[in-house]
Amino acid sequence: MAAEIAKLYANALFELFLESGSDDNIYTQMNEYDTVFRNNHDLIQLLSAPLLTSDEKQSVISKIFDDNGLVFDYLRLICDKGRAEYFSEITEIFNQKYNEYKNIADISVITSRPLNDDLKIRLIKRLENKLNKTIILNEKIDPDIIDGIIIEYNNKRLDSSVRSKLQNIKTAMTDADLQAKI
Repeated sequence: MAAEIAKLYANALFELFLESGSDDNIYTQMNEYDTVFRNNHDLIQLLSAPLLTSDEKQSVISKIFDDNGLVFDYLRLICDKGRAEYFSEITEIFNQKYNEYKNIADISVITSRPLNDDLKIRLIKRLENKLNKTIILNEKIDPDIIDGIIIEYNNKRLDSSVRSKLQNIKTAMTDADLQAKI
């Protein structure tokens, strides 16, 4: 049910985004607000508290966020409807719709150490050519993969890390061991 609620609100916001002439400030502001919520979990709990009146919630919002524009009014509506706890999910769904509309691919790249600038540029160009999209590259560092790269995009995972290759060898050896015993 939570996913359905978030989707409903995200779709409504995206329609407002399109009606406003696809104003990129809406995308920017949604993500700025979401960062505030993600960094302040108590704020979501406060705005979701049934003991606070609507006026008290509006007062809190006005003290934290700029009180102008569509996203501010949208946040006020969400709080009035008791849906503040869904803000991050709404933002995530809105971002997916925005990226699709703008032909952007949000790709996560996991490596054991940071990519140098040259390699990062080459990777972005290659992905842009392959996917025919503008690429936003989210780099994550995980020393546990030992070496290599893992690319995650659109619920797909391309894993060519050393850790994965070692795991495959281990599995193959275990399977061969079982076959030999049979």
